[in-house]
Amino acid sequence: MSTSLSASQLHTVSMRDPLNRVLANLFLLISSILGAKTAGTHTQFVQWFMEECVDCLEQGSRGSILQFMPFTMVSELVKVSTMSSPKIVLAITDLSLPLGRRVAAKAIAAL
Repeated sequence: MSTSLSASQLHTVSMRDPLNRVLANLFLLISSILGAKTAGTHTQFVQWFMEECVDCLEQGSRGSILQFMPFTMVSELVKVSTMSSPKIVLAITDLSLPLGRRVAAKAIAAL
C-alpha cells in the first residue's frame, strides 16, 4: 500500500491507522478500475468522486484523502474518463515533487 504514496506523504501518514489503510486500499481499487481501460458508469463514478474530493479540499476540510492516491492514477483518470478540468488535475497531483509536476503536465496536455 505505502508504495503508492509519494515520498513526501510517507513521512506524514501512519499506515497503522485502520482508516488510512482503508483509504489506501480504496485508491488502489479505484486505480485498478481505471487500469481496465473500459469507460462506463464505474469510471464516471470515479470522476465524480475525484471532483468531490477536490471540492472538499477547496472548502478547507482538514486532511485530504487525496494523499492516498497513486501517481499513476492521474494519467489513468485522464485516459479513461471525460475529465476536462485542468483544475482537478492540478489539485490531485503533488506539485511539490518533480514526478508530480511531470505527471500533471502530461495529463493536462492530454486533455
